[in-house]
Amino acid sequence: MHARMDDSTRRLTLQNETPYIAMFVVRRGDMTIARLPGLAPGAVQQVPTAQTYTVVATTVLEGNTYTSAPIAFTGAMGFLARIVQHQAQGTYAFELVAMPSSDPRQLQFQKTTIGPVTFQVSANGMPLQSVVIANDFTMRTLQIGDIYSIYAVINGITTETVTIHDPDAVIAVVEESDESYALEIR
Repeated sequence: MHARMDDSTRRLTLQNETPYIAMFVVRRGDMTIARLPGLAPGAVQQVPTAQTYTVVATTVLEGNTYTSAPIAFTGAMGFLARIVQHQAQGTYAFELVAMPSSDPRQLQFQKTTIGPVTFQVSANGMPLQSVVIANDFTMRTLQIGDIYSIYAVINGITTETVTIHDPDAVIAVVEESDESYALEIR
């Protein structure tokens, strides 16, 4: 199943201007949209601010682990994890159902199972973020508004997080002094 909500082609540009490999983490609101494990010195990487993500849900029932089929999405969406009984066969099916979000700036996660459910959000096959719901009938949300926060890790040191509103911004990590790094918005 694919739920298409946003056709944007805007991209953040990340630059590594240090002599070390840099890892960047980019969030759109509460949602992690990129986790770049290693940007080489002098390298540039573009990150789409609206891309296709997938979500799968996992739970344990009677000692067995169940994983749903993936659902692709691009914007605000709701997800419900549930166990459905097929009485005629005497079996259970764990399924993840997509539904419209009640808020156009949120991803909404719900479950009706007794046990905890973990929702894993990925992009291009790379896990980005997990949302765990332990209590029945509660909703967890991730804000996905147009506020982006970015930080980088260079040589084991994490920069301060910068927050921007421009989905076409250029963000460079620079070495300010020996073992001191900062992000610059250009």
